[in-house]
Amino acid sequence: MNYRGARDYLLSKIKFGYRFSKELKRIAYLYSLSESELIELKNKEFVRQYQNAFSNSKFYKKLYREHGLHINSVKSTDDAKLIPIITKEDIRHRVDEILTCNKLLVYAAYTSGTTGSPLKLYRDYHSVCKEYSYGYYFQMLHGYRLGDKVISIKGDLNRNEISRFDRSLNTLHLSSYNLNERNIQKYYQLIKDFGPKVVKAYPSSLQILSVELHKAGLELQIPLAFTSSEVLHDFQRRIIEKVLRTKIFDWYGNSEQTISLGQVKKDLYQDIHLYGHIELREKCIITTGFINRAFPLIRYKIDDVIKRECDSTCITCCTSRILGRDNQYIELKGGQQIGLLDHAFNFSNVKNILGAQIVQHVVGEVDLNIIPDYNFTTSNKNELIKNLTQLLGKDCSIHYQEIKEDQIIRTASGKYNLMVSNLPSQEKKQTIMNILQEV
Repeated sequence: MNYRGARDYLLSKIKFGYRFSKELKRIAYLYSLSESELIELKNKEFVRQYQNAFSNSKFYKKLYREHGLHINSVKSTDDAKLIPIITKEDIRHRVDEILTCNKLLVYAAYTSGTTGSPLKLYRDYHSVCKEYSYGYYFQMLHGYRLGDKVISIKGDLNRNEISRFDRSLNTLHLSSYNLNERNIQKYYQLIKDFGPKVVKAYPSSLQILSVELHKAGLELQIPLAFTSSEVLHDFQRRIIEKVLRTKIFDWYGNSEQTISLGQVKKDLYQDIHLYGHIELREKCIITTGFINRAFPLIRYKIDDVIKRECDSTCITCCTSRILGRDNQYIELKGGQQIGLLDHAFNFSNVKNILGAQIVQHVVGEVDLNIIPDYNFTTSNKNELIKNLTQLLGKDCSIHYQEIKEDQIIRTASGKYNLMVSNLPSQEKKQTIMNILQEV
């Protein structure tokens, strides 16, 4: 067994060991409870997390005392309004103060950086185990079992690597960065020969795969598809389910581990039991995570917008329209579409950036607009451009410029996305519209 194989095996044992099995039993128990029983447990978890933060976190102890709170001020989620709301900018330079345990017991992670400025946060083993357990239980409800053959299409591989097989999880990883007309026969053959039961990917990656397969006159049969990290649009669902002959189940969550919603019907998502507590606002969501006690985020604001629509089968639900996660694509000269370029920002040498935006006006060219921090260096700039070039290829021209906050392109709701495409609508959407007419 080579190094990568040994690493995959060890990681699988850590992720899916004894504690994972124990968590699955706990989650199954939660789904057997009545609504009133779940509400009672949620109140207890909310108070427990508040008291954990008050007692063990330097950041929260100072913040709450400044607002006249004490350890017994919160008795249930009804008292949430007493607690101050925090934002990403409030904690960006104080993440170490939020910790409730020794730093040696956690590891650093980062948000996706949809504004071009990823947030550092911490996770411990327990929170990772809970995260995997919730995700697996959701997928299990829809037919997946550990050991089933899985295709994973994400940004885990670089432009020089099309595929990698993880024997421990029976998963074939495929690079999202090499999905194009030139390579579609390779992808088709790899998937067909592997014969997966499940595909896990970003909606944009599955859309690109499906479009290229359709253009080549090819189809696949993958019974289950699990998508996450982006808005899943109806036109994407139609193309993907048609060409891959699959059924899509979508998952909404965030890197901060404060919210998770799983699709239970085509247009309905359910708040995952005891993952956290959410408060819906007109232009944002206020979230409190329960699964990470080492790095608690309480009444943490995220800028996405969801619309609540309850029915008798769900405790907390929302429609499938989740705003703020729309992902644009960069179009290269050969017709290839590249999405989720936030990976270019997630490296240790790329820092001191207050904001960024990648804007496209011409096929094969992008404007890299950066809002630099005062200590942003030439080395930071060069590392970022190098990372972006690796994702887009050397044939894509990158025009770098430093801008101010008021030069960021924003949506009608005031949000701004990392990627903005200003290509003519007809040029950008003609291929997809042609396929939709045939589907």
